[in-house]
Amino acid sequence: MKQLYGFLLLILVYQSSAQNRIIPYAEIGGLAASTEQTPFWLRTNQFGIIPTQNPIATLRIGAYGTAPLVDTSTRSRRAWTLDYRAEVVGNTGKVNQLLLPEAYVRVTHRALELVAGRRREVIGLVDTTLSSGSWSWSGNALPMTKIRFGTSGFTPLWRDGWLGVNAFIAHGWFANTDYMQHSFLHQKSTIWRLGKPSWGFRLYAGINHNAQWGGKSAYLDPNLAVNGQLPGRLSDFGMVFLTVQHRNKQGGANYTNFDGYNRVGNHLGSYDFGLEIPGKTHSLFLYHQHPFEDSSGMIFANLPDGLTGIKLHRAVSSNAVFQVKDLLLEVLLTKSQSGSFLDLYGLSTLRRGEGRDNYFNNSQYREGWAYRDRILGSPFLTRYPDVQAKYQDSSTWIVTNNRIQLFHLGLRALVAGRMDLLAKASYSLNYGTYDVPYPEKPRQFSSLVQLGIPVSWLGGSVITAAVAADAGQLYENSVGGFLSIRKTWTAQNR
Repeated sequence: MKQLYGFLLLILVYQSSAQNRIIPYAEIGGLAASTEQTPFWLRTNQFGIIPTQNPIATLRIGAYGTAPLVDTSTRSRRAWTLDYRAEVVGNTGKVNQLLLPEAYVRVTHRALELVAGRRREVIGLVDTTLSSGSWSWSGNALPMTKIRFGTSGFTPLWRDGWLGVNAFIAHGWFANTDYMQHSFLHQKSTIWRLGKPSWGFRLYAGINHNAQWGGKSAYLDPNLAVNGQLPGRLSDFGMVFLTVQHRNKQGGANYTNFDGYNRVGNHLGSYDFGLEIPGKTHSLFLYHQHPFEDSSGMIFANLPDGLTGIKLHRAVSSNAVFQVKDLLLEVLLTKSQSGSFLDLYGLSTLRRGEGRDNYFNNSQYREGWAYRDRILGSPFLTRYPDVQAKYQDSSTWIVTNNRIQLFHLGLRALVAGRMDLLAKASYSLNYGTYDVPYPEKPRQFSSLVQLGIPVSWLGGSVITAAVAADAGQLYENSVGGFLSIRKTWTAQNR
């Protein structure tokens, strides 16, 4: 990984000297709350750069740019373009951190792109700004180092544009921890889009697939790993890619019967479906993400689990005092999990597939579907260190609350023709897990109001002010605020 970051740095230095088109920016701010735990919506879906404890002061410095790699004046269809971005975040106070949430280069050619490094991403059919969080890749954790190849957004397959696709495949590296070292990420997604602009609607359908595989751990039981080593060779990748079982389910020299009967790696993802109805002044977007962790989810045995959303967008003008731009309603259900019955080794013939899906937990990867102590998927499935002490049970699974009912509302508005208002309100009922249910079924309400205010200071800057609150039984009751100022040096204000 050090070699990859060195390569990215050389690219940035070369482009800044050769093209002088780099755009730098800086942001300084602070966060404080009534308790040490940072309120939920101040720290959630922030790509891991806001600590869970406060108070903190933060400094963010970054730069981005783009440059053509070939002369496109006479050969526009042969254009090759390089994009690059890097950002460093320093936090000090209750928690001292130096983070690198973004450092990547992207080469694009027509409809294709190749990306190397860390990049902020939300994967799946959701509204990326207002959503409670995409099911398996929400932007809640620090971005992971990956190499990704695919389309650059939705790409029409024919000139009339009635069928398009957004697809990619990626290989990534999980960070080493005390428990697990040298494990990999396999990730791919294919979303189809049906409908021309003249049709008045567009349909979406596809699949997102993620897998953590390989790695070595000194703490794994011999029934789960051979001398602590999980299958991570190139010859094992085919089973990870295709999610197939090994032909010999009883185990072998490099894998156990757990790998044979289960799968090589920890697999999860979602089927995504959507309907878009565009209009001149209003548009409507409906979507559903159906989760799966094994074959029972893939055959929809875990219905009605999933994330369902509806978003209304309307065009706004700059002369109104208050105008709603986007309104979102989401419901997330995860209680079913294909039932409480678990047939790990296929001994029963009474049920199809496995139950007790136990979302975001895995027997081999005991740290769960997380990266650097943050859930990679929906943040409403919670790890035991993040909840109140009476719900912290470290004897079973890291994710001790994955059976929930969530109702979520999001809003974006334009205030006084120039200020951007963002608001979120979430209410959840929490049931724990099938193994250790919460008998009290704690209820939780979390909210956020955030305002972006453009000002003339420093030749043009943006002030961000946010207030968030938690009230309920799952987290500590708290109220907190965040205040920052951000300056971007564009070509016009240098």
